[in-house]
Amino acid sequence: MSSKPSSTPVLSFLGAGKTYPPQRTPLRQLWGHLRGSQRLEAGGYTALQPTSFDVLRGQSLGIVGLNGAGKSTLLQLAAGTLTPSSGTCQAHGRIAALLELGSGFNPEATGHENIYLYAATMGLTRAQVQERFDSICAFSGLASDHLAMPVKTYSSGMQVRLAFAVATSVDPDILIVDEALSVGDGVFAKRSFDRVMQLREQGTALLLCSHALFHIDLFCEHTLWLDQGRVRAYGATADIVPRYQEYLDSLNQSNTSTASEDLPDPTGLTQAAQPELVRLVRAEVRLDGIVGQELHGHSDRSTLEVDIHLQVSASEPSPRAAVVLSSDSGKILGSTFSAPGAICSTDAHGHASIRCALPQLPVNKGRYRIGVYLLCSSGRFVYQWVDPLAHIHLSASDSHQGAWRMPGQWQTLPAAPPTA
Repeated sequence: MSSKPSSTPVLSFLGAGKTYPPQRTPLRQLWGHLRGSQRLEAGGYTALQPTSFDVLRGQSLGIVGLNGAGKSTLLQLAAGTLTPSSGTCQAHGRIAALLELGSGFNPEATGHENIYLYAATMGLTRAQVQERFDSICAFSGLASDHLAMPVKTYSSGMQVRLAFAVATSVDPDILIVDEALSVGDGVFAKRSFDRVMQLREQGTALLLCSHALFHIDLFCEHTLWLDQGRVRAYGATADIVPRYQEYLDSLNQSNTSTASEDLPDPTGLTQAAQPELVRLVRAEVRLDGIVGQELHGHSDRSTLEVDIHLQVSASEPSPRAAVVLSSDSGKILGSTFSAPGAICSTDAHGHASIRCALPQLPVNKGRYRIGVYLLCSSGRFVYQWVDPLAHIHLSASDSHQGAWRMPGQWQTLPAAPPTA
């Protein structure tokens, strides 16, 4: 459980917006400075319309919107790396921001040197950094020889590892994250996830921008939906995220369900060494005994079976599996999870298998997506997913409406006398 938000705002936007002036020649720029004019010329680009909101201490705010909606601009205003063109943006407390890749780093300096430089921008003294230095290096998972090399030689994943390790070590009052949780391998992603949850429990306010609505729904109590630089909606995440998902469905641009990586050869289990976390080896969907990726059946009659084969890690608690049913456009209609502790390895390589069966599918006629997800024991962190794994086409000869067929029970009642 995260700590209860206090009534004290740590971040306040009061009509804060950002407009970029049109490109001008050096002569026109000089003329503007000589005149002392601060007026924006016509033709400028407004990245964010004036926006007002507060983030309380211990509160988490998700930022959603299509590309170009103004999300990164808002986060940069919050982090103080941009100055608003209108209104004010005030932060109270220490800010740790994970924005553009490599921001805050000197590419010519080594990883060791950048730890001190990056932490200094967040308000830590050299002595404070020294106290945290070993834990920062350990959290990043980077080898000592890598840390002794210039950051310009780092891959994008290595840069994110180092930036995340430093930013989350400074005990921030506000943590600003722009998609960084989706970068890095599975082990580091899980470590980062746990660290953010720990900071949330300690009362750190969180601003999270992500196209992964699962992360927004998990971390954030409130969500701000931006559309073309304007606030389209703001409120409880439970209200905003479904509305935004429906908007994505209407555009047929759902970004929440993509294969995380290619699956191995589906003809059999691989005999690899045990993974560091959890790995999906093979999964197959069966409808009325037929295996495939485009399956046909009947509403209220067909049986859906999903077989999941995986490898588990001895260092991780028993994972959980989930089967998700979605509309053809990607809107989640329902899900079912395996019971805690139900997945156990059956050999020295950590292989495990589990089946989910849904008899007499109470789903109306139409085309649906079947997805498979592997999650941690608490069901909060997703190790791996494939969605869609298969599609099912269901037919029906009646006139039921909606996605689900409601199993109503009807009975005849004695005729009621007319009321006076």
